[in-house]
Amino acid sequence: MISQSPVSDLSAAERRRLEVQKELDAERSASERNRAGQFATPPVLARDIVDYALSLHGARPVRFLEPSCGSGALYSALLAATEGDRIESAEGIEIDRRFARAARELWGPAGLKVTEGDFLVPRNRPRDSATLLVANPPYVRHHHLNGDTKANAAAMSVRETGIKPSGLSGLYLYFILLSHRTLCPGAVSAWLIPAEFMDVNYGSALKEYLTTHVTLRRVHRFDPADLQFTDALVTSAVVVFENRLPSADDVADFTYGGTVSAPRDHHRRKVTDLRPAAKWSALYRAKEQNASGPRLADLFKIRRGIATGSKKFFVMTVAEAQARGFRPENLKPLLPSPRYIKGDVVETASNGYADTDPQLVVIDTGKSLGDLRKSDPALAAYLTRAPEEVLAGFLVRHRKPWYRQEQRDPAPFILTYMGRGADLVRPFRFILNRSDAIATNMFLMLYPKPRLQAFLDADAEGLKKVHHALLSLTADDLRHGGRVYGGGLHKMEPKELAALDASAIVNLCPDLLDDGEHELN
Repeated sequence: MISQSPVSDLSAAERRRLEVQKELDAERSASERNRAGQFATPPVLARDIVDYALSLHGARPVRFLEPSCGSGALYSALLAATEGDRIESAEGIEIDRRFARAARELWGPAGLKVTEGDFLVPRNRPRDSATLLVANPPYVRHHHLNGDTKANAAAMSVRETGIKPSGLSGLYLYFILLSHRTLCPGAVSAWLIPAEFMDVNYGSALKEYLTTHVTLRRVHRFDPADLQFTDALVTSAVVVFENRLPSADDVADFTYGGTVSAPRDHHRRKVTDLRPAAKWSALYRAKEQNASGPRLADLFKIRRGIATGSKKFFVMTVAEAQARGFRPENLKPLLPSPRYIKGDVVETASNGYADTDPQLVVIDTGKSLGDLRKSDPALAAYLTRAPEEVLAGFLVRHRKPWYRQEQRDPAPFILTYMGRGADLVRPFRFILNRSDAIATNMFLMLYPKPRLQAFLDADAEGLKKVHHALLSLTADDLRHGGRVYGGGLHKMEPKELAALDASAIVNLCPDLLDDGEHELN
């Protein structure tokens, strides 16, 4: 076993580690630490993860590896959990010279060998060495990684695991795939990573690894309202697996809320039922949806609202447009932000615009400036005075003419695509739009397909009935259908909305489906 300081010295070392962590963090701005993915593991969380990993590891001697050790929070937790007993060897790898030096000074006397270097470089990855790997890898998004780094990491991942990650993958995904050859047979590996991998497309590479190369034991998803890092708005998960091929009888625990050791909810799933392409957040449902049932995609064409390119320039109140003398045929009614829509129905006001406060319009015309000078001189003069920052915008530069918006018809049903909501509170709102207003990209717009439109045309109460059916989707349906970010902010993308259950609408009229076929748009 390694030589290590007494427990009393360990407590002092941990207090010193926290001081050093604070000092080193202060040397970099928040944006610099964000680009480097440096988010220190809170001590209580570190101990929680280590305790669970050790429960799977058993009584055999520990050969410990931490691929991005920082100041050594996880090794400190391991020493506290074992009192140094059972630790045969320990190695930490750290790319930041300041943290590598700090970890070496703090924990070298307690047996930690610290290598200063990049874990992605092959010579820094000890092969077949670890029986216990615990890591909080750098959370660096793909746009902060240069092309060579991504290409090299992807090529190594293919060579070492046969899995090719997407170019949109964050750095943590490469860390997990490239750790595979560092693990002894039967080794336990625990990772604190963003929960986003469960639902985003690029997460399929990691899910393939977890279902084919190793035996998945636990995916613990923290409550989004309980941020694990005060300086990173990201919902976290702990993924734990053993380095052995899965068998037909293996079962993985999907836990939620609370802590890893004491979760609030617990679901068991057969590993053979897990699919890399599926959204794993749905596995936290108490009851699985009927995958073969009708979906909203069968009944609606779903599109985002428009992106104007400059809301300040193109969008204004009806009163302001009238005061400027703009002709109404060159404007379109526009719904305001969701916070200004108080109920679930938007009616048409007596002036013909949406009955909202404020009442908005957006400039939208395909006429040339020459034509506008004749037919709407006030608008032509306004457009010629457009600020340079508006004209230089990406969307504006790629439109002809530059003031013509994306073309959308008013949609009878719209969804607020971002929001918060816990327990029975829905994070998103389905709104029945009885006005001629279109919507911005703060909404998703649901356009009935022909069969549903025929039903609406034939039934005077059809709009109300379909809206009521949409409202029957529960808060849990909506939360699990979309994705979640740190602090409990939920988001719904068009394809995610398209995949939601449409049984309540189909029950209004079984003929709405065409030969029972379903599709996702």
